[in-house]
Amino acid sequence: MSNRRWWLGKVVTPAEVIADGAVGIEGEKISYVGQAPNAPRDPRDPVEFVEGWITPGLIDLHVHGAGGRDLMEGTPEAIHAVSRTLTAHGTTAYLATSVVCRELQANRHLEIAAELCRSQSEGAVPLGIHIEGPYVNPARAGLIRQDRIWPPDRQDLSRLLKFTRGTLRMMTMAPELPGALELLPVLSDSNAIGSLGHTEADFTQARAGFKNGIRHVTHLYNAMRGLHHREPGALGAVLVDHGVTVQLIADGVHVHPEILRWTAEVLSPEALVLITDALPSAGLPDGTYAYDGRLYESRNGSAYYKPVPGTGLETDQLFGTTLLLDEMVRRAVRLMKVSFPQAVAMASFNPARTLGVDGTVGSLVSGRQADLVIWDETLQPMETVVRGKTIWSNRRTDAAGMARDGRIHTGRRGPERAAPRYP
Repeated sequence: MSNRRWWLGKVVTPAEVIADGAVGIEGEKISYVGQAPNAPRDPRDPVEFVEGWITPGLIDLHVHGAGGRDLMEGTPEAIHAVSRTLTAHGTTAYLATSVVCRELQANRHLEIAAELCRSQSEGAVPLGIHIEGPYVNPARAGLIRQDRIWPPDRQDLSRLLKFTRGTLRMMTMAPELPGALELLPVLSDSNAIGSLGHTEADFTQARAGFKNGIRHVTHLYNAMRGLHHREPGALGAVLVDHGVTVQLIADGVHVHPEILRWTAEVLSPEALVLITDALPSAGLPDGTYAYDGRLYESRNGSAYYKPVPGTGLETDQLFGTTLLLDEMVRRAVRLMKVSFPQAVAMASFNPARTLGVDGTVGSLVSGRQADLVIWDETLQPMETVVRGKTIWSNRRTDAAGMARDGRIHTGRRGPERAAPRYP
């Protein structure tokens, strides 16, 4: 039996949209992308006719959890559950994002994530680990607990790199901290990216970070100093350094819609990377959940710390989202006024290029890994393909909720459950 499959419809490539296009895959690779009439199809090959769009799989560089589970649980089951939930929203690859504990032996969650980065996933593929901290500014901690933050230390970083066994791909850090810049060559030598974030850096300090190797910015505008006409701050440094790529939470809450539109006009399209900063309740109904020992409320796609007297969290504090990447793409179209293909590039090709894996994933090009998403005309995912296999589909399911090829159908929402608490 042939292992070739075909989809015919509007195909989004890095260079163009092919209105009458075709994508063929063979095994785990893309074998053809081009005009449908020219496709070398065997009449016996399975074919799906798509009324909507065929795009590369989405890649999320910043996701803590989803479907009621998160990385800090430190179990393979939790990470597999996150991966399966992501595929129901068009995400085929991601950076497993978390925080770090001071005692290295308490970081079992990073060890488990490192193991699964090297094995076959049950859904979206973890491309590596993204650690927020610990070398961030306590004044801009956001969701990061103060005991997850400490000063930059080269020996400490070396231990962490050894512990994560070559899977650390991104570290969010504050360049203004003493010793932070000296860590950037260590990260680079380990194929990891230093990303500016959770920072009080002024204009000069941020530019020094970029000069010394920081080429990415964690959730632009959030947890950093804003723009001032006499002190441009980190944001001003981003605006004048055109080699930097930036994460955007395009939900319209973390960043005002007008600022989202302005950002899309001022920065080059290649610089923008859509992320979710998703928490365990992503994909679940509104309610009360927990992350890293703190309760939060999930409301209309955003997460808010619940007030806790005496802790510094006296009022509701915005600190993350409960949306996933397909919704960020739709909101980018609506709020940023970009085209759907442009929004898809911000959530696929741009993050792949940021990580340096654009030769393998992130675009529909012959020879690349067969990760793709089928969308209907309302921009809702209908099918997610990872490494040539349909992992999720909302079109071919039976009454038991199982895909006809035998894989679990996760649906758009997982079972309602409270996320775990931590000591």
